[in-house]
Amino acid sequence: MWYIVLSVLPYTNDTALLSAFGRGEIPAGKIIFDTYFHPLCLFAERITGNILQSEDLVAEVFEKLMLMPRDFSAMPKLKSFLYQSVHNASINYVIARKRHTSIYNDVRYLTENVQYDHEVLQGEIMRAELIHEIYMAMEKLPDKCGQIFKMIFIENLPTLEIAKRLQINVQTVRTQKARAIELIRNALLSKKNLQFPIVIYLALLLDFPS
Repeated sequence: MWYIVLSVLPYTNDTALLSAFGRGEIPAGKIIFDTYFHPLCLFAERITGNILQSEDLVAEVFEKLMLMPRDFSAMPKLKSFLYQSVHNASINYVIARKRHTSIYNDVRYLTENVQYDHEVLQGEIMRAELIHEIYMAMEKLPDKCGQIFKMIFIENLPTLEIAKRLQINVQTVRTQKARAIELIRNALLSKKNLQFPIVIYLALLLDFPS
């Protein structure tokens, strides 16, 4: 077991967190795992097309991280290592399986052009982190508002179908949808670490079935 328990919480900054992580402290490792696991899975799923396989790949990357020296000097370097490792593992998985020609072709263009690869990767990383933040904000929505938003965002259901399932009128669904979008929009705008411009926030939030 590579972790040891020593530290006093909370960690005051990223430097303290990384230092504790390098020493193998359990709370530091848990913070890093909890921070990156879900967005890394979303990132991998865009390549593999399989969320369960993506979760396995991300778990394997963390297992490898446990076995190597953890002397990252800054959080962006650790983040870059994780995303690059998951990217490589996902591509290797798709190439090995070669199940879906369209996915395989996407992987080929990602690896053939280095400059384009970097741009696409950065866009996919930001997308994964944005979707992760939407999920987190979604869990904080009021009950009915959150229920309707999940049916829209996760189940991709149209307004009429939601109204039928919940036995409410269509206007109520639309009102709750608008309320959810506004609440999540405000939550996203308060996140200083996200790099997506507001137009992309709104495009993602409004691109739902009517």
